[in-house]
Amino acid sequence: MILPYILAAVREAVAVTKLHPILVNFTAALVPTSVACDAIARWRRHDQLRATAWWTLLLAAWITPLTAATGWLFWMDDDDGVLGMTIHRWLGTAIAMALVGLCLWRRRIRRSEQWAGIAYLAVAIAFVAAVAVQGTLGGRQVFSGM
Repeated sequence: MILPYILAAVREAVAVTKLHPILVNFTAALVPTSVACDAIARWRRHDQLRATAWWTLLLAAWITPLTAATGWLFWMDDDDGVLGMTIHRWLGTAIAMALVGLCLWRRRIRRSEQWAGIAYLAVAIAFVAAVAVQGTLGGRQVFSGM
């Protein structure tokens, strides 16, 4: 079967290009930007920031599942048995799935032409905290040898 060879080639490409560490920066930037824009837009009644919040979250919802997939492909042998990396792996997968749900919620807000509510902002802020924990766990493994 050719599938194992294709998977090996993709895994090698992800490792050589360091694609996962590149892609994580998009989620780490886009999600907090979206939440901050929504909070400021609500406070200042600023339509452009409300639109920015939507588009940045939509971009994050597209890129983050790819980021999680490359994370699975980028898994190194020295990550096995490291509790922080195991949490990082599964938290990243959960974040990718939850972000799609958060984006659908935000789309409903956008379609109703409302401002982001307190409940949405509270969940989104908690989501940003999860992204920060996720990045910390991955960064510790990457930079611990430096």
